[in-house]
Amino acid sequence: MAKKPTAPRVNIYLPDPVVRRQIKTAAAKQDLSVSEYCLRAITTQLVKDGEGPPAQAHRTPLKRSVAAARRFQAKAFNGRLFSVRSAELIREVREDLSTR
Repeated sequence: MAKKPTAPRVNIYLPDPVVRRQIKTAAAKQDLSVSEYCLRAITTQLVKDGEGPPAQAHRTPLKRSVAAARRFQAKAFNGRLFSVRSAELIREVREDLSTR
């Protein structure tokens, strides 16, 4: 199976964990992924700096992303709903790893 090309990545190092939490909270309040929230913030600043409007062609609207996730869920779980929140699963795994 051919591997899909991925979008270019940028890593940002945040020296203060509070800023990361603030970003995650702000993104959640707007029902955006952290990546989409940061992309919007960066492109807004680029416009303010006179670098022109962002290229809309490469942005994935949230509705399309949600639809793709639902198609994946239907295929992967044979139409059954996944009732456990991902945050709960992550917490359980972290707790399990910390007891080892």
